[in-house]
Amino acid sequence: MLGQKAKIFKVHPRLTLDNLVPVDNFYRRVEAKLDLSFVRDLVKDCYASGMGRPSIDPVTFFKLHLIMFFEGIRSERQLMETVHLNLAHRWYLGYDLDELLPDHSSLSKIRTRYGLEVFQHFFEQIVELCQKAGLIWGRELYFDGTKVRANADIDSLQPHLEVITQHLQTLFLDQPLPPIEGDNPQHPPRRLVDKYDGTRLTSRPGHWYHRTTDQLTSLTDPDASPMKSASGQSAALGYHTHYVVDGGKARIILAALVTPASIMDNTPMLDLERWVCFRWQIFPRIAVGDTKYGTVANIVGLEQDGIRAYLPTANASRSDYFYPLERFQYRPERDVFICPQGQELPLQSRCETKQYFRYRAKASICNPCPVKHECTDSQTGRYLARSFFQEYLDRAHRYGETEGYRKAMRKRQVWVEPLFGEGKQWHGMRRFRLRGLEKVNIEGLLRAAGQNIKRLLKVRTGQNPFKPAVVRCTAAYF
Repeated sequence: MLGQKAKIFKVHPRLTLDNLVPVDNFYRRVEAKLDLSFVRDLVKDCYASGMGRPSIDPVTFFKLHLIMFFEGIRSERQLMETVHLNLAHRWYLGYDLDELLPDHSSLSKIRTRYGLEVFQHFFEQIVELCQKAGLIWGRELYFDGTKVRANADIDSLQPHLEVITQHLQTLFLDQPLPPIEGDNPQHPPRRLVDKYDGTRLTSRPGHWYHRTTDQLTSLTDPDASPMKSASGQSAALGYHTHYVVDGGKARIILAALVTPASIMDNTPMLDLERWVCFRWQIFPRIAVGDTKYGTVANIVGLEQDGIRAYLPTANASRSDYFYPLERFQYRPERDVFICPQGQELPLQSRCETKQYFRYRAKASICNPCPVKHECTDSQTGRYLARSFFQEYLDRAHRYGETEGYRKAMRKRQVWVEPLFGEGKQWHGMRRFRLRGLEKVNIEGLLRAAGQNIKRLLKVRTGQNPFKPAVVRCTAAYF
Protein backbone atom coordinates (compact mmCIF):
# COMPACT_ATOMS: atom_id res chain seq x y z
CA MET A 1 0.00 0.00 0.00
CA LEU A 2 1.28 3.46 -0.89
CA GLY A 3 2.25 5.33 2.24
CA GLN A 4 1.71 9.01 2.92
CA LYS A 5 3.38 10.96 5.75
CA ALA A 6 1.27 13.61 7.36
CA LYS A 7 2.84 16.57 9.16
CA ILE A 8 1.49 16.12 12.66
CA PHE A 9 3.77 17.51 15.33
CA LYS A 10 3.48 16.85 19.02
CA VAL A 11 4.23 19.24 21.82
CA HIS A 12 7.11 18.01 23.98
CA PRO A 13 7.01 19.93 27.25
CA ARG A 14 10.10 18.21 28.66
CA LEU A 15 12.25 18.83 25.58
CA THR A 16 15.05 21.38 26.04
CA LEU A 17 17.58 22.80 23.64
CA ASP A 18 20.41 21.73 25.90
CA ASN A 19 19.36 18.09 25.52
CA LEU A 20 19.15 18.33 21.73
CA VAL A 21 22.76 19.47 21.23
CA PRO A 22 25.25 16.55 21.53
CA VAL A 23 27.77 16.78 24.33
CA ASP A 24 30.66 16.49 21.88
CA ASN A 25 29.38 19.19 19.53
CA PHE A 26 31.98 21.58 18.14
CA TYR A 27 30.31 24.69 19.54
CA ARG A 28 30.14 23.17 23.00
CA ARG A 29 33.93 22.94 22.92
CA VAL A 30 34.20 26.52 21.68
CA GLU A 31 31.92 27.75 24.48
CA ALA A 32 33.87 25.82 27.11
CA LYS A 33 37.35 26.89 25.99
CA LEU A 34 36.85 30.44 24.68
CA ASP A 35 35.39 33.10 26.98
CA LEU A 36 34.33 36.17 24.97
CA SER A 37 33.01 38.19 27.89
CA PHE A 38 35.94 40.59 27.46
CA VAL A 39 34.24 42.16 24.43
CA ARG A 40 31.76 43.94 26.70
CA ASP A 41 34.62 46.05 28.06
CA LEU A 42 35.78 46.79 24.50
CA VAL A 43 32.43 48.27 23.43
CA LYS A 44 31.06 49.82 26.63
CA ASP A 45 31.96 53.32 25.39
CA CYS A 46 29.77 52.78 22.32
CA TYR A 47 26.58 52.75 24.42
CA ALA A 48 24.86 55.21 26.71
CA SER A 49 24.97 54.17 30.36
CA GLY A 50 21.60 53.56 32.02
CA MET A 51 19.54 54.96 29.13
CA GLY A 52 17.57 53.43 26.30
CA ARG A 53 16.54 49.86 25.69
CA PRO A 54 19.04 47.01 26.13
CA SER A 55 21.10 46.28 23.06
CA ILE A 56 22.04 42.98 21.53
CA ASP A 57 24.69 41.42 23.73
CA PRO A 58 28.12 42.23 22.24
CA VAL A 59 29.16 38.66 23.02
CA THR A 60 26.31 37.44 20.82
CA PHE A 61 27.45 39.77 18.03
CA PHE A 62 30.98 38.37 18.02
CA LYS A 63 29.73 34.80 18.38
CA LEU A 64 27.64 35.32 15.25
CA HIS A 65 30.77 36.36 13.37
CA LEU A 66 32.61 33.30 14.65
CA ILE A 67 29.79 31.12 13.32
CA MET A 68 30.07 32.95 10.00
CA PHE A 69 33.81 32.27 10.02
CA PHE A 70 33.64 28.59 10.97
CA GLU A 71 30.79 27.82 8.57
CA GLY A 72 32.25 29.79 5.66
CA ILE A 73 29.10 31.92 5.29
CA ARG A 74 29.39 35.12 3.25
CA SER A 75 26.01 36.75 3.80
CA GLU A 76 24.60 38.07 7.06
CA ARG A 77 21.10 37.26 5.87
CA GLN A 78 22.19 33.69 5.16
CA LEU A 79 23.92 33.62 8.56
CA MET A 80 20.71 34.39 10.43
CA GLU A 81 18.76 31.86 8.37
CA THR A 82 21.35 29.20 9.23
CA VAL A 83 21.34 30.11 12.92
CA HIS A 84 17.54 29.99 12.94
CA LEU A 85 17.60 26.35 11.78
CA ASN A 86 20.74 25.04 13.49
CA LEU A 87 20.19 23.93 17.08
CA ALA A 88 23.90 24.04 17.95
CA HIS A 89 24.11 27.64 16.77
CA ARG A 90 21.11 28.61 18.88
CA TRP A 91 22.63 26.88 21.89
CA TYR A 92 25.99 28.64 21.36
CA LEU A 93 24.29 32.04 21.17
CA GLY A 94 22.03 31.32 24.14
CA TYR A 95 18.75 31.69 22.24
CA ASP A 96 16.03 29.16 23.05
CA LEU A 97 13.86 27.34 20.51
CA ASP A 98 11.03 29.88 20.71
CA GLU A 99 13.22 32.94 21.24
CA LEU A 100 13.37 35.56 18.50
CA LEU A 101 16.82 36.00 16.95
CA PRO A 102 18.31 39.40 16.03
CA ASP A 103 17.55 40.71 12.57
CA HIS A 104 20.35 40.49 10.04
CA SER A 105 20.25 44.26 9.49
CA SER A 106 21.24 44.78 13.13
CA LEU A 107 24.68 43.31 12.45
CA SER A 108 25.55 46.03 9.94
CA LYS A 109 24.36 48.76 12.28
CA ILE A 110 26.34 47.37 15.21
CA ARG A 111 29.47 47.02 13.08
CA THR A 112 29.19 50.66 12.05
CA ARG A 113 28.67 51.70 15.67
CA TYR A 114 31.77 49.85 16.86
CA GLY A 115 34.14 51.02 14.15
CA LEU A 116 37.49 49.57 13.16
CA GLU A 117 39.16 50.22 16.53
CA VAL A 118 36.93 47.76 18.40
CA PHE A 119 37.70 44.97 15.95
CA GLN A 120 41.40 45.79 16.12
CA HIS A 121 41.23 45.44 19.91
CA PHE A 122 39.30 42.19 19.54
CA PHE A 123 42.05 40.80 17.30
CA GLU A 124 44.71 41.94 19.77
CA GLN A 125 42.86 40.31 22.68
CA ILE A 126 42.83 36.99 20.83
CA VAL A 127 46.57 37.28 20.21
CA GLU A 128 47.06 38.00 23.92
CA LEU A 129 45.21 34.78 24.74
CA CYS A 130 47.53 32.94 22.36
CA GLN A 131 50.52 34.60 24.01
CA LYS A 132 49.35 33.53 27.48
CA ALA A 133 48.91 29.99 26.15
CA GLY A 134 52.58 29.96 25.08
CA LEU A 135 51.81 29.84 21.36
CA ILE A 136 53.99 32.82 20.41
CA TRP A 137 57.71 32.19 20.03
CA GLY A 138 58.74 35.72 19.06
CA ARG A 139 62.17 34.88 17.63
CA GLU A 140 61.22 34.93 13.95
CA LEU A 141 58.79 37.02 11.89
CA TYR A 142 57.44 35.97 8.50
CA PHE A 143 55.91 38.51 6.13
CA ASP A 144 53.68 37.87 3.15
CA GLY A 145 50.67 39.27 1.36
CA THR A 146 47.97 38.03 -0.97
CA LYS A 147 45.53 39.52 -3.41
CA VAL A 148 41.85 39.50 -2.49
CA ARG A 149 39.16 40.57 -4.92
CA ALA A 150 36.90 43.44 -3.97
CA ASN A 151 33.12 43.27 -3.99
CA ALA A 152 33.06 45.47 -7.08
CA ASP A 153 33.43 45.02 -10.81
CA ILE A 154 36.16 46.51 -12.97
CA ASP A 155 33.48 48.14 -15.13
CA SER A 156 32.60 50.45 -12.23
CA LEU A 157 35.82 52.46 -12.73
CA GLN A 158 35.35 56.08 -13.75
CA PRO A 159 37.79 59.01 -14.16
CA HIS A 160 38.82 60.14 -10.70
CA LEU A 161 38.12 63.87 -10.99
CA GLU A 162 34.69 63.33 -12.49
CA VAL A 163 33.67 60.96 -9.72
CA ILE A 164 34.85 63.30 -6.97
CA THR A 165 33.07 66.27 -8.52
CA GLN A 166 29.79 64.39 -8.79
CA HIS A 167 30.12 63.06 -5.25
CA LEU A 168 30.86 66.45 -3.70
CA GLN A 169 28.04 68.10 -5.60
CA THR A 170 25.68 65.43 -4.28
CA LEU A 171 26.86 65.84 -0.70
CA PHE A 172 27.33 69.57 -0.34
CA LEU A 173 25.59 71.17 -3.35
CA ASP A 174 26.70 74.82 -3.13
CA GLN A 175 27.94 74.65 0.45
CA PRO A 176 31.63 75.34 1.19
CA LEU A 177 33.73 72.19 1.40
CA PRO A 178 35.05 71.25 4.86
CA PRO A 179 38.83 70.96 5.30
CA ILE A 180 40.31 67.49 4.82
CA GLU A 181 42.37 66.34 7.78
CA GLY A 182 44.76 64.33 5.63
CA ASP A 183 45.76 67.47 3.71
CA ASN A 184 47.02 69.18 6.86
CA PRO A 185 50.64 68.24 7.62
CA GLN A 186 50.01 69.10 11.29
CA HIS A 187 47.48 66.24 11.52
CA PRO A 188 49.22 63.13 10.18
CA PRO A 189 47.32 59.82 9.95
CA ARG A 190 47.13 58.07 13.32
CA ARG A 191 46.58 54.54 12.00
CA LEU A 192 48.20 52.31 9.43
CA VAL A 193 44.86 52.10 7.62
CA ASP A 194 44.94 55.87 7.17
CA LYS A 195 48.56 55.86 6.04
CA TYR A 196 48.16 53.06 3.52
CA ASP A 197 44.92 54.23 1.96
CA GLY A 198 46.16 53.94 -1.62
CA THR A 199 48.00 57.26 -1.75
CA ARG A 200 51.37 56.88 -3.41
CA LEU A 201 54.14 56.81 -0.83
CA THR A 202 57.62 57.68 -2.05
CA SER A 203 60.78 59.37 -0.84
CA ARG A 204 61.39 60.99 -4.20
CA PRO A 205 60.12 64.50 -4.93
CA GLY A 206 58.44 63.51 -8.18
CA HIS A 207 57.78 60.72 -10.65
CA TRP A 208 57.36 60.85 -14.38
CA TYR A 209 55.10 57.79 -14.30
CA HIS A 210 51.43 58.24 -13.42
CA ARG A 211 49.59 55.19 -12.21
CA THR A 212 46.24 54.27 -13.71
CA THR A 213 44.87 53.74 -10.22
CA ASP A 214 45.48 57.42 -9.41
CA GLN A 215 43.21 58.50 -12.24
CA LEU A 216 40.30 56.05 -11.87
CA THR A 217 37.83 55.43 -9.05
CA SER A 218 35.24 52.72 -8.64
CA LEU A 219 31.67 53.90 -8.15
CA THR A 220 30.92 50.74 -6.18
CA ASP A 221 33.98 50.60 -3.90
CA PRO A 222 36.07 53.79 -4.13
CA ASP A 223 38.92 52.33 -2.06
CA ALA A 224 39.46 49.27 -4.28
CA SER A 225 42.05 49.53 -7.05
CA PRO A 226 42.86 47.46 -10.15
CA MET A 227 45.19 44.51 -9.75
CA LYS A 228 46.60 41.92 -12.11
CA SER A 229 45.25 38.41 -11.93
CA ALA A 230 47.75 35.70 -10.97
CA SER A 231 46.09 33.26 -13.37
CA GLY A 232 46.59 35.51 -16.38
CA GLN A 233 42.96 36.59 -16.57
CA SER A 234 41.80 40.17 -17.02
CA ALA A 235 42.43 42.72 -14.28
CA ALA A 236 40.03 43.00 -11.35
CA LEU A 237 39.42 45.37 -8.48
CA GLY A 238 40.90 44.24 -5.21
CA TYR A 239 42.97 44.70 -2.09
CA HIS A 240 46.18 43.35 -0.60
CA THR A 241 45.97 41.48 2.70
CA HIS A 242 49.23 41.59 4.68
CA TYR A 243 50.07 39.09 7.42
CA VAL A 244 52.90 39.05 9.95
CA VAL A 245 53.19 35.50 11.26
CA ASP A 246 55.15 34.28 14.27
CA GLY A 247 57.84 31.69 13.60
CA GLY A 248 56.58 29.32 16.31
CA LYS A 249 54.90 26.02 15.51
CA ALA A 250 51.41 27.44 16.06
CA ARG A 251 51.90 30.04 13.29
CA ILE A 252 49.97 32.76 15.12
CA ILE A 253 49.09 35.84 13.05
CA LEU A 254 50.56 38.80 14.93
CA ALA A 255 49.29 41.55 12.62
CA ALA A 256 46.81 41.81 9.76
CA LEU A 257 46.41 44.81 7.49
CA VAL A 258 44.36 45.30 4.33
CA THR A 259 45.46 47.95 1.84
CA PRO A 260 44.32 48.88 -1.66
CA ALA A 261 45.94 46.77 -4.35
CA SER A 262 47.96 49.83 -5.45
CA ILE A 263 50.02 49.49 -2.23
CA MET A 264 52.82 47.02 -2.85
CA ASP A 265 53.35 44.14 -0.42
CA ASN A 266 56.72 45.47 0.74
CA THR A 267 55.57 49.02 1.50
CA PRO A 268 54.10 48.58 5.03
CA MET A 269 56.69 46.02 6.14
CA LEU A 270 58.67 48.23 8.52
CA ASP A 271 55.58 49.76 10.10
CA LEU A 272 54.12 46.30 10.71
CA GLU A 273 57.41 44.99 12.12
CA ARG A 274 57.77 47.88 14.55
CA TRP A 275 54.13 47.71 15.62
CA VAL A 276 54.38 43.96 16.25
CA CYS A 277 57.57 44.27 18.29
CA PHE A 278 56.20 47.14 20.38
CA ARG A 279 52.69 45.72 20.87
CA TRP A 280 53.68 42.20 21.83
CA GLN A 281 57.02 43.07 23.45
CA ILE A 282 58.96 40.55 21.41
CA PHE A 283 62.54 40.78 20.17
CA PRO A 284 62.85 38.76 16.95
CA ARG A 285 66.23 37.78 15.62
CA ILE A 286 65.25 37.55 11.95
CA ALA A 287 62.56 38.84 9.60
CA VAL A 288 61.83 36.71 6.55
CA GLY A 289 60.12 37.62 3.28
CA ASP A 290 60.36 36.83 -0.40
CA THR A 291 62.10 38.83 -3.12
CA LYS A 292 59.49 41.59 -3.32
CA TYR A 293 60.33 42.58 0.27
CA GLY A 294 64.05 42.92 -0.43
CA THR A 295 64.14 46.68 -0.91
CA VAL A 296 66.90 48.94 0.35
CA ALA A 297 64.52 50.67 2.78
CA ASN A 298 63.34 47.38 4.31
CA ILE A 299 66.82 45.90 4.65
CA VAL A 300 68.28 49.04 6.19
CA GLY A 301 65.30 49.53 8.50
CA LEU A 302 65.41 45.97 9.82
CA GLU A 303 69.16 46.05 10.34
CA GLN A 304 68.92 49.35 12.21
CA ASP A 305 66.23 47.80 14.41
CA GLY A 306 68.61 44.99 15.31
CA ILE A 307 66.84 42.33 13.22
CA ARG A 308 68.57 40.28 10.57
CA ALA A 309 66.99 40.96 7.20
CA TYR A 310 66.54 37.58 5.55
CA LEU A 311 65.24 39.18 2.39
CA PRO A 312 66.46 38.04 -1.02
CA THR A 313 67.10 40.82 -3.50
CA ALA A 314 66.48 40.73 -7.23
CA ASN A 315 69.70 40.43 -9.23
CA ALA A 316 69.30 43.00 -11.97
CA SER A 317 72.74 42.28 -13.38
CA ARG A 318 71.70 38.92 -14.78
CA SER A 319 70.08 40.55 -17.78
CA ASP A 320 72.91 43.07 -18.18
CA TYR A 321 75.43 42.59 -20.96
CA PHE A 322 78.13 44.53 -19.11
CA TYR A 323 80.29 43.80 -16.09
CA PRO A 324 78.19 43.72 -12.90
CA LEU A 325 79.12 45.60 -9.75
CA GLU A 326 80.60 42.45 -8.24
CA ARG A 327 83.43 42.53 -10.81
CA PHE A 328 84.67 45.81 -9.31
CA GLN A 329 86.62 45.99 -6.05
CA TYR A 330 85.81 48.73 -3.59
CA ARG A 331 88.72 50.24 -1.63
CA PRO A 332 87.20 51.98 1.41
CA GLU A 333 90.49 53.54 2.56
CA ARG A 334 90.64 55.56 -0.67
CA ASP A 335 86.91 55.53 -1.49
CA VAL A 336 87.44 54.29 -5.04
CA PHE A 337 86.45 51.30 -7.15
CA ILE A 338 89.02 49.24 -9.08
CA CYS A 339 87.83 47.83 -12.39
CA PRO A 340 88.81 44.35 -13.72
CA GLN A 341 91.60 46.04 -15.70
CA GLY A 342 93.06 47.66 -12.58
CA GLN A 343 91.89 51.21 -13.33
CA GLU A 344 90.32 53.48 -10.70
CA LEU A 345 86.77 54.84 -10.60
CA PRO A 346 86.93 57.79 -8.16
CA LEU A 347 83.97 59.39 -6.43
CA GLN A 348 82.29 61.87 -8.76
CA SER A 349 79.11 62.99 -6.98
CA ARG A 350 76.41 62.04 -4.50
CA CYS A 351 72.68 61.89 -5.18
CA GLU A 352 70.64 62.83 -2.11
CA THR A 353 67.25 62.00 -3.62
CA LYS A 354 68.20 58.45 -4.62
CA GLN A 355 70.70 58.10 -1.75
CA TYR A 356 73.76 56.78 -3.55
CA PHE A 357 77.32 57.80 -4.40
CA ARG A 358 78.31 57.99 -8.06
CA TYR A 359 81.77 56.79 -9.19
CA ARG A 360 82.99 57.33 -12.74
CA ALA A 361 86.13 56.39 -14.65
CA LYS A 362 87.84 58.94 -16.89
CA ALA A 363 86.82 58.79 -20.53
CA SER A 364 90.47 59.00 -21.60
CA ILE A 365 91.09 55.71 -19.77
CA CYS A 366 87.81 53.96 -20.54
CA ASN A 367 87.52 54.57 -24.28
CA PRO A 368 90.84 52.93 -25.37
CA CYS A 369 90.31 49.98 -23.00
CA PRO A 370 90.47 46.64 -24.91
CA VAL A 371 87.45 45.21 -23.02
CA LYS A 372 85.26 48.32 -23.13
CA HIS A 373 82.59 46.49 -25.17
CA GLU A 374 82.15 44.16 -22.17
CA CYS A 375 82.05 46.98 -19.63
CA THR A 376 80.11 49.96 -21.03
CA ASP A 377 78.88 51.67 -24.19
CA SER A 378 79.20 55.16 -22.71
CA GLN A 379 81.60 57.62 -24.29
CA THR A 380 82.13 59.42 -20.99
CA GLY A 381 83.36 56.41 -19.03
CA ARG A 382 81.87 53.63 -16.93
CA TYR A 383 80.09 54.72 -13.78
CA LEU A 384 78.95 52.82 -10.68
CA ALA A 385 76.39 53.62 -7.97
CA ARG A 386 77.05 52.76 -4.33
CA SER A 387 74.23 53.13 -1.82
CA PHE A 388 74.62 55.30 1.26
CA PHE A 389 73.73 52.12 3.20
CA GLN A 390 75.95 49.70 1.32
CA GLU A 391 77.31 48.19 4.53
CA TYR A 392 73.82 47.03 5.53
CA LEU A 393 73.18 45.69 2.04
CA ASP A 394 76.47 43.79 2.02
CA ARG A 395 75.66 42.33 5.42
CA ALA A 396 72.24 41.15 4.20
CA HIS A 397 73.88 39.69 1.11
CA ARG A 398 76.26 37.65 3.28
CA TYR A 399 73.28 36.17 5.15
CA GLY A 400 72.36 34.37 1.95
CA GLU A 401 75.49 32.24 2.25
CA THR A 402 74.53 30.83 5.66
CA GLU A 403 72.59 27.68 6.46
CA GLY A 404 70.25 29.63 8.76
CA TYR A 405 69.18 31.80 5.85
CA ARG A 406 68.52 28.81 3.59
CA LYS A 407 66.54 27.11 6.37
CA ALA A 408 64.43 30.24 6.87
CA MET A 409 63.71 30.43 3.13
CA ARG A 410 62.52 26.81 3.11
CA LYS A 411 60.40 27.47 6.18
CA ARG A 412 58.85 30.57 4.61
CA GLN A 413 57.42 28.51 1.76
CA VAL A 414 55.21 26.51 4.14
CA TRP A 415 54.55 29.11 6.84
CA VAL A 416 52.35 31.93 5.57
CA GLU A 417 50.97 30.67 2.26
CA PRO A 418 48.98 27.85 3.92
CA LEU A 419 47.23 30.47 6.04
CA PHE A 420 46.15 32.27 2.89
CA GLY A 421 45.12 28.96 1.34
CA GLU A 422 43.10 28.10 4.43
CA GLY A 423 41.36 31.46 4.32
CA LYS A 424 40.58 31.28 0.62
CA GLN A 425 39.36 27.70 0.61
CA TRP A 426 37.28 27.70 3.79
CA HIS A 427 36.71 31.22 5.08
CA GLY A 428 35.72 33.46 2.16
CA MET A 429 39.11 35.08 1.60
CA ARG A 430 38.93 34.92 -2.18
CA ARG A 431 36.64 37.93 -2.24
CA PHE A 432 35.63 40.51 0.35
CA ARG A 433 31.93 40.75 1.04
CA LEU A 434 32.15 44.30 2.51
CA ARG A 435 33.14 47.50 0.75
CA GLY A 436 35.39 50.34 1.78
CA LEU A 437 38.86 50.28 3.32
CA GLU A 438 37.71 50.36 6.94
CA LYS A 439 35.11 47.63 6.44
CA VAL A 440 37.44 45.27 4.56
CA ASN A 441 39.96 45.76 7.38
CA ILE A 442 37.23 44.76 9.84
CA GLU A 443 36.57 41.68 7.74
CA GLY A 444 40.29 40.92 7.51
CA LEU A 445 40.81 41.29 11.27
CA LEU A 446 37.87 39.01 12.06
CA ARG A 447 39.23 36.37 9.69
CA ALA A 448 42.75 36.57 11.14
CA ALA A 449 41.32 36.40 14.67
CA GLY A 450 39.30 33.34 13.67
CA GLN A 451 42.40 31.62 12.32
CA ASN A 452 44.19 32.31 15.60
CA ILE A 453 41.20 31.01 17.56
CA LYS A 454 41.37 27.72 15.67
CA ARG A 455 44.95 27.24 16.78
CA LEU A 456 44.12 28.28 20.34
CA LEU A 457 41.28 25.75 20.47
CA LYS A 458 43.55 23.02 19.19
CA VAL A 459 45.81 23.53 22.20
CA ARG A 460 43.01 23.89 24.75
CA THR A 461 40.87 20.97 23.54
CA GLY A 462 43.53 18.66 22.17
CA GLN A 463 41.34 18.07 19.12
CA ASN A 464 41.37 19.29 15.55
CA PRO A 465 39.39 22.55 15.50
CA PHE A 466 39.23 22.73 11.71
CA LYS A 467 35.53 22.00 11.82
CA PRO A 468 32.77 22.24 10.82
CA ALA A 469 33.65 24.30 7.75
CA VAL A 470 36.48 21.97 6.72
CA VAL A 471 34.32 18.90 6.86
CA ARG A 472 31.53 20.52 4.91
CA CYS A 473 33.82 21.96 2.24
CA THR A 474 35.78 18.72 1.90
CA ALA A 475 32.60 16.69 1.48
CA ALA A 476 31.62 18.89 -1.44
CA TYR A 477 34.46 17.43 -3.50
CA PHE A 478 33.19 13.84 -3.24
